[in-house]
Amino acid sequence: MPELSVLTLVLLVAAADLVGRARHPRRLAAVARRPASTWSFYLGLLAVLLALEGPLDHAAETSQSWHMAQHVVLLAVAAPFLVLGATVRRMAWMAPEEWESRLRRNRVLRTVSGATPALVAIAIIVHSAVLAAWHLPGPYQAAVRNPLVHVLEHLAFLGAGVLLWWAILHASRAQLGTGVLTLFIAALPGTALGLLMTVARTVWYPVYGTGPSALGDQQLAGVVMWAVGNTIYLIAAVALFAAWLSSLERATPARPASVRS
Repeated sequence: MPELSVLTLVLLVAAADLVGRARHPRRLAAVARRPASTWSFYLGLLAVLLALEGPLDHAAETSQSWHMAQHVVLLAVAAPFLVLGATVRRMAWMAPEEWESRLRRNRVLRTVSGATPALVAIAIIVHSAVLAAWHLPGPYQAAVRNPLVHVLEHLAFLGAGVLLWWAILHASRAQLGTGVLTLFIAALPGTALGLLMTVARTVWYPVYGTGPSALGDQQLAGVVMWAVGNTIYLIAAVALFAAWLSSLERATPARPASVRS
């Protein structure tokens, strides 16, 4: 992806956030009580920058395994950090002032501000469809050859990742257990695809070459998809499960100590 466009976009988003902070000092005080939200938001922007700029992006032009690493960073690193930091309050204050009240009254935004079963189902379907479609030989190789298609590919992965993690991380504490199941289901297509690439004996994407080195690169890309990606999902699932158990403990009334006879 062209370096200037990625850097410019990230800087514009960061600038919009800073302007919103200056415009709404009272809301800034509320956000200041949750510094992790701010750090998560900027870590997400940094992950996007690292994935689509510099050495990783240059290596992805000639290496399928590095290209796959870009996908993993967008789906499993940048997306969850952006979701953790991009609260509805932050999105509202980043918008132009004349749009803000409309955004706050918008029924769609109010609906997706919290996870619902329908949103979870849509997120899983979109995540799986984007993953499958962009790893078909035609679209995948078109993204390697055409910079504009490559941009669309990355936007699709980031958008699908944000939608999935929004459905998981914006659930109520009582729904965190569902988030663990959602992560497991969402990881299945990538696991299957990565394993198939790892054991394949033929080159799927001739754009990277057709010799033994191209096949080895493809197999390594499969390992990156299922091993690295699933490790991140596993860590997130364990964290969600721990948070769910903690919420259950707080919700369960303490039993009175038994009286010894």
